[in-house]
Amino acid sequence: MSLDELTIAVADSREPSSAATWSGTTFGLAQALRGLGVTVEALHAAPPAALERNAIRALAAARALPRVRPRDLRSPRRLVQEQRADVVSGPLLAGMRTLSLRLRARRLPRLDAIVALGTSFSLPPGPRGATYDDMTVKQAMELYPEWQALPRRALETWVERQRRAYERAHACCFMSRWAAESALADYGVPEEKVHVIGAGRNRSPARPERDWTRPRFLWVGLDWERKNGEAVLAAFAEVRRRLPEATLDMVGAHPELSADGVTGHGVLRLDVPEERSRLDAIFASATCLVMPSWREPLGFVYAEAAAAGIPSIGTRIGGAGEVIGPGGRVVDPADREELTRAMLELADPATAQRLGALAAEQAEIWSWRATAERLLRALGFADRAERPLAPLL
Repeated sequence: MSLDELTIAVADSREPSSAATWSGTTFGLAQALRGLGVTVEALHAAPPAALERNAIRALAAARALPRVRPRDLRSPRRLVQEQRADVVSGPLLAGMRTLSLRLRARRLPRLDAIVALGTSFSLPPGPRGATYDDMTVKQAMELYPEWQALPRRALETWVERQRRAYERAHACCFMSRWAAESALADYGVPEEKVHVIGAGRNRSPARPERDWTRPRFLWVGLDWERKNGEAVLAAFAEVRRRLPEATLDMVGAHPELSADGVTGHGVLRLDVPEERSRLDAIFASATCLVMPSWREPLGFVYAEAAAAGIPSIGTRIGGAGEVIGPGGRVVDPADREELTRAMLELADPATAQRLGALAAEQAEIWSWRATAERLLRALGFADRAERPLAPLL
């Protein structure tokens, strides 16, 4: 039996056929599997949006009623919102998503395996099942303030559901070793079930001959605070003081910028040809990506920088260092002196060019095709491929 005789479903609680879902992860993985000859079915593990939305509101309101005090009548919406986290993490929504998935899966004449992106629903019995995550709930609780603000019982429910999902899965797949280690240490998943398969990039910027003699840094992000934009600006000011020829391009959701050598480009949308061309031109002229995020489970933009042949300065928190590898540096996002030193190091033309070449080699690892091959290996289908599949990370 060969790969083109396989049918694999990719299931997501968000719209699985959209290129915007989970930063393109679901779409990219499905497309790569199809490119390998696999028949792929995109399954939406959710009831109709209006039904799900109304169910959450109704149950949150029902939970809020017994807790109403006279002063709560002034802001009933706030009281309902407080119950929403328990509802979203609770069994009703998970059950609705699981039922929706099973009903859609039953309509398929054949299904050899199913891959769940996330663990907010349960995999159906029968075909081989795999989970695929960029981090565990335990890690999200440690990293993200919005998770820390959730009620304790809601968090415990999420953790327990994820634990059960890992127990039932044939393979537990993760984008990074950082995430996989949490599955082993925090959830007790047997080592033979845990597989690091990486992730792909959603665009591969051109790798032109570039001028390395003038340091040109690049920051890209839609979340100014989480992507540590202020620290990058502060570190660049010191770099610029020592190297007046250095420049910094900032792309994304940044504030108004007026510092010497800094150019703000705002958000550049990939689905708008003119804006995508501008972004490609910025990558083509850059000599180093700088994004020392406060929280970064992986960071697809590091893989894009590697594909462009430029090194990255990333964060030491999360799995970013695995993407960057030898093609750059990782720093403590709270240590601006360390960030400044790293930027000064990569302002050296010879160093930037050397690490850029290493980054380009690293880019071969971080593609959706290689990720899809590792997924097939984790699912136990390696013997059906005509040539060896990419090794697990």
